[in-house]
Amino acid sequence: MTAVRRSGSSHPLDRVLDWLVPAVSLLAILVATTTLLGWATASERAVRIVSIPGAGMMMPNTALALLSMATALWLLSKRPVGRARLLVGWSLASLVLLVGVLVVIEYVGRVDLGIDLLVFRRTVLGMSPTIPGRPSPMTAVNLCLMGASLLLLHVRTRSGWYPARLLAFTVALVSAQALIGYVYLEELSHDPPPGLVAFGPFTAMAVHTALLLLLLALGVLSVHPELGLMGVLRRRDAGGVMARRLLPAAVVAPLLVWGVKLFSERMGLRGAPFSTSIFALITVAVFLGILVRSANALSRMDSRQRQVEQSLRVSEARFSGIVNNAADAILTIDEAKHVTLFNAGAERIFGYSASEALGRPLDVFIQEPRVLLEMPAGRAGEERRRLVGLRKSGEGFPAEATVGDVRVDGMRLQVVILRDISARVRAEEARRNREELFRTAFEHTPIGSSLVALDGHLLMVNSALCSMVGYSREELLARTFQDITHPDDLEMDMGFVRRLLNGELGTYQLEKRYLHKHGHSVDVLLTASLVRDSRGKPLHFISQIQDISERKRLELDLHMLSEAGPRLASSLDPATTLSTVSRLLVPSLSDFCIIAMLDEAGKAMRRECYASTAEKTRLLEALFEAYPQVPFRRGHLLAEVFQTGHSILLNEVPLKLLESSAEDARHLEMMMRLAPMSMIVVPLSARGHTVGVVALGMSESGRRYGARDLALVEEVARRAALAIDNSTLHSQSEQATHLRDEVLRIVAHDLRSPLNVIALSTGTLMKRSPEERASDSRPLVSIQKAVARATALIEDLLDVARMQGGKLKVERRSEATEALLQDALELHRALAEARSIHLQLEVAPGVPAVFVDKDRVLQLFSNLIGNALKFTPMGGLVTLSAEPWGGMVRCSVRDTGSGIPAKDLPHLFEPFWQAGSRSKEGAGLGLTIVKGITDAHGGHVWVESRPGLGTTFYVALPVAKETASAIDWHV
Repeated sequence: MTAVRRSGSSHPLDRVLDWLVPAVSLLAILVATTTLLGWATASERAVRIVSIPGAGMMMPNTALALLSMATALWLLSKRPVGRARLLVGWSLASLVLLVGVLVVIEYVGRVDLGIDLLVFRRTVLGMSPTIPGRPSPMTAVNLCLMGASLLLLHVRTRSGWYPARLLAFTVALVSAQALIGYVYLEELSHDPPPGLVAFGPFTAMAVHTALLLLLLALGVLSVHPELGLMGVLRRRDAGGVMARRLLPAAVVAPLLVWGVKLFSERMGLRGAPFSTSIFALITVAVFLGILVRSANALSRMDSRQRQVEQSLRVSEARFSGIVNNAADAILTIDEAKHVTLFNAGAERIFGYSASEALGRPLDVFIQEPRVLLEMPAGRAGEERRRLVGLRKSGEGFPAEATVGDVRVDGMRLQVVILRDISARVRAEEARRNREELFRTAFEHTPIGSSLVALDGHLLMVNSALCSMVGYSREELLARTFQDITHPDDLEMDMGFVRRLLNGELGTYQLEKRYLHKHGHSVDVLLTASLVRDSRGKPLHFISQIQDISERKRLELDLHMLSEAGPRLASSLDPATTLSTVSRLLVPSLSDFCIIAMLDEAGKAMRRECYASTAEKTRLLEALFEAYPQVPFRRGHLLAEVFQTGHSILLNEVPLKLLESSAEDARHLEMMMRLAPMSMIVVPLSARGHTVGVVALGMSESGRRYGARDLALVEEVARRAALAIDNSTLHSQSEQATHLRDEVLRIVAHDLRSPLNVIALSTGTLMKRSPEERASDSRPLVSIQKAVARATALIEDLLDVARMQGGKLKVERRSEATEALLQDALELHRALAEARSIHLQLEVAPGVPAVFVDKDRVLQLFSNLIGNALKFTPMGGLVTLSAEPWGGMVRCSVRDTGSGIPAKDLPHLFEPFWQAGSRSKEGAGLGLTIVKGITDAHGGHVWVESRPGLGTTFYVALPVAKETASAIDWHV
C-alpha cells in the first residue's frame, strides 16, 4: 500500500494506484535480475531483452541501480516507515544517486573513474559496442533524479508540494521521449543533442531501461496521488470524469496523428496531392471523435444525475414520512449546535412545538450535550449513550440517544435520535430491586443455595455452598452437581431428579454426601424444587443445602463411645486391649495411631502401632524398630504429654517440627513418608496417674483436627486408660500369682540343696573335736559355697521381682564400650581356661561409648557369657563383639555350641523357663534378667541360633549423648 490510505475508496483508479508500486517494483527487480544473469552468462538476448533495431543494452551498473531503486521505492512507499526500513531505503536511494552522479562526472569530465567495469569485466568488454559498461548520459541523469526523488519522497514544502514529484515527472518525460523515439523508429546519432555537448559522444537509453524508469517514476508519483494530474484524475466531479475520459485521447491521439504523418512521409506521400488536407482532415476527425465521446459521456452523466435527483426526492419524501411519524425524537444540529430539525416525536417528548425548538441550542433539550456530540467518530451512530433530557416544564427524564454525522455541500450536520426510556428505566429499577432482594437472600442465607440447569450444571451458587465444599465460586460454576456428589449417592439423587422432571414430585428432600475439594465427604440435607416457566416448561432447579456433617459426627461419636465400652471390656489381656483401642480410633478418628504404655518411672513397657493401610502400619513398625527411643526423649510430643499430663492438638504439623525431631536424614525421610498433616496426643490417665500416651494422626484423608475431635479422643482415651489399667492390674495379679508359685517352687526345690549342704556340713562339724575342726576346713568351705549359691539365687529372684514390678533401677553414665566388654570377658577368663574354651573380643573401629549402668551391664554380659561357656564343648570358641548400629551399639555373644531348637526360641526370656534338652542348672532366671536390664536401658535383646552351628545373643545399647533422656524405650 502507498503512503496515502485509500482502502475505503471503491474507485477503480484508486485500486490501480494501490497496487502500482508493488507491481512496478517487482517488474523492475525481475528485469534487472534477468539482465545481471545475462551479463553473468554472456547472454546477449538476456541483456537486450527487446530484440528490435537500436534497442540497446542495459549496462550492469544500470541494472544494479534499477534493482536498488525498485527495492528502495517499495520500502519507502509504505507508511508509516519503520526505522530499519527507512535506513535501508535511504541507503539504496543514496547508492542510486551516487552511481548517477559518478557516471555524469565521467561524461562531463571526460574521465574514467573505474566504475564501468566493476562487475562482469570480461563479458562487458566483449559485448558492449561503444563505451564498455557505461550507462547512457540520459540514463545517468535519470538515475540522479530518481535517487534524489527517493530521498525526498515524503518531504513536503510549506506550500504543500512534494519536490520528489517534480523530479519523478522529469524522469517520466525523459523516459517517455526515449520510448516514443523507439516507437517512431527515429535514427540514432552519436552526435550529442543541443545542450548536451558537454557529455561527449551520445548513446541512447536502452528501451527496457527507459520503460522501467518511466514505470518507477509513475510509482513515485502514485505515492502522493492527491496532487497534480493524479489528483485531477481521482476527482469524482464532472471535471474528474472529463479528465479520465480525455486522458487516453490526449495521450494516444497526438501519437497516432504524428505516427500517420511519419508513415506517410516515409511512404513518399509528403508531396502528393491533397496530402496536407488529408492529414488535417484526419486530425479533425480524431478530435471530433473525442468530442462526440466526451459529449455522450456527459449526457449519460446528466441522465444519471436526473435519476439521482428523482431518487433523492423520493427518499426525502420517505425520510420526511419516517421522521414525522417516528416515535423517537429526531433532531438535526448544525455546526453552531443549534436545532435545525425537530420532528413530531420530539414535540411529544420535550413538550416544545417545532417553531419553538428550531434555532435553539441543543443544551435547552439535553443536559451536557457535549458528551453526546463529541463522541469518537468511529463510535458515533453505533453506540447508544445514556443522558438526561429536559422537558419544557424543566423536568429531567432518562433518555437514550445516538448521533450521526451528515455532510451536505461541505457543511457538517449532526443527527440526534433520542428515545424517552423513563418507563423502561422504572421497569429496570423494579426488576433490579427484585433481583437484588433475591440475590441478597440467596447469597446471605446461612445454608447453601444453588440454581442448577436441567443438565446438572451449576448456574448460581452462594458463599455458604462454596465454603461447604471448599471450591471457589468460579470453580463450582464450571462443574455439575453430579461432579460433587458422592458416587454412592448419585443414583438415588438422579432418581429424584427424574421424578421431578416427570411431574411426579413438586419437591424432594434427602440426606446425601458431597465431595469436598480436599477429597473428604460432606454430609448434607438437600431440598430441591423444579422451577417452570409460564407454559409449564422446566427452566432450572433451585436447591437448599444444609451441612449436617456436625450432626453426623456427633452421631458417630456417640456410636463410637457406646461401642467402646463393650469392646474394651471384652478382654482383660493388655495386648488385646491396646489392639482394641487402636482399631476403635482408626480409621474413624485417625489415619494412624500410636499407643505407648509407660510405668511410673517413665519407662515404656508396651506399644501398639496401627494405620488405615497395611503399608503405613509396616512403616510405623519400621520407624519404631529403627528409632525406638527417639519419641520418648525430653522435648518430644509423646514425652511432653506423658510428663505434663496435658493433651496437645496440632491442627497443622509444621515441617520444622519433623526436622527438629529427626535423628538423621533417614529418620526424617521415614517421617515424611508417614506424612502427618494434623495430630492429637492425649495421655492415658487412670487412678490419678498417667499410664501411657495415645498419638493420632491424619495424613492421606486430608482432615484437620479441631477442639471437638480433641474432646472425643480424650473421652475415648479416658475409657481406654481405665480398661488398660484394669487389664494391667489383672495381668499383674496373674503375674504375681505365677511369680509367687514359682518363688515357692524355687524356695522349696532349688534352696533345698544348699540348705542340705549346710545342714550336713554343720552336723559333721558338730561331731568333730575342736582340733579336727581346726585342721579340716572343707565343711566350712562347703557351707560358704552353699550360702553364696543361695544368696545368688535370692538376688536373682529379687531382680526378677523388681523387673516384674517395674522398679529395677539403673544409674547410667558414659562408659567406653571396649573397656566394658574387656572387663566382662576377664571375669570369665579363668572358667574358660579351665574348660579349654577360647575367649575372643572383636570391637569394630569407631564404636562410640554407651550410656549404661556399668554394674548392671556387667551382670548382663556375665549371664550371657556364662550361658555360652556352659553350652560350649571343650575346644570351642566364645566371641564377644561390638559395632555401631543406627543410633545404638550392637553387642553380641556368639558360641560354637549345639544351638537352640527353633521351637524354644520364643520362650528363652520367660522367667523360670528351661529347655528340656538343656542342662537343668540354675533357676531359669539368667536370660530373664538379661532382658530386664536391656529394657531398663531402652535397648533390644534377641537371639539367633542354628542347631549344630551355635547360638548368638544380640544386645543393642544406647549411645552416650548429652541429650539422653531419663525416659527410655522398653520392649
